[in-house]
This record gives sequence, structure tokens and C-alpha cells, in this order.
Amino acid sequence: MRSTARALAALGTALVVLLGGGCAPQSPDHTSWTDQARQALEDTASQVATVALLLRLERENKVPGKYQQVVAQDSESAVGATMAKFGGEQPEPRDDATYKRVTSLMSDASDLLSEVRIAIVRRDSDRYPRLLDQLEGLDRDLTDAADGLR
Repeated sequence: MRSTARALAALGTALVVLLGGGCAPQSPDHTSWTDQARQALEDTASQVATVALLLRLERENKVPGKYQQVVAQDSESAVGATMAKFGGEQPEPRDDATYKRVTSLMSDASDLLSEVRIAIVRRDSDRYPRLLDQLEGLDRDLTDAADGLR
């Protein structure tokens, strides 16, 4: 019985260590964190560019309305997933300013993609030119920030 109790206690300790460790944020080194930041910016820029292309094609009546909604929603969701994953990474103190810049740009992208999705669902095509300009500007900002991390 004592060996069973010890085995259960060891198993319980192992579970606490495993489960507790899963809750702590990741703390990659500077180089790994920078690589992850660059990848997050590139992924976000890709989604922003996709929606910009969608609006350009819509202007030429080349994209059905339901497809526009699906693409806009998928891009918005993808940026949210990227933000959640990257936000769980703990930067070194020297990366704090970069972390703030990266997460700010990603948040701007998420907000803008939400605006675009809402405009598409409402068929508010008068807003598309301004939204397209904003998407193109944000795409440049995201790409420049990613390139700055190389």
C-alpha cells in the first residue's frame, strides 16, 4: 500500500509540474523571439494584403458577395489567432519597445479587418476605397516593421 501511495503522490506531483508549466508564458531568447515577431508581422501582412486584393477585385465586380464575407472573416480570424499565439511569448526586457510596436500593428490590423468585414456584410461599398487605402498603408507598415527585424 505504501508503494501505491508513493506512486500516486509522484504522479500527482508530475501532473502539477506538467500542468503548471503549461500555463507559464514562453520565454524564448532574443533571436528566437525576434524571429517569431517577424513571422507574426509577415502573417498579419499577408492577411491584410489578401483583404486588400479582395477589395480591388470587388471594385472590378470579380468577387461574389458571400465569398467576400468568407474571405474577410477568415482573414480576421487568422490575425486573431496570430495575435493570441504571439501575445503568449514573453520578450526579453530589451525587446519591450519592439513588442509594443508589433502588438500595436497587429491590433491595428485586427481592428481594420473588422471594419472591412462589417462594411462587406453591410454592402457599404462607398467605404471600400477608404478602407482599401488604409489596408494598403497598413500592409506597408507591417512589411516595413518585419523587414526591420531581419
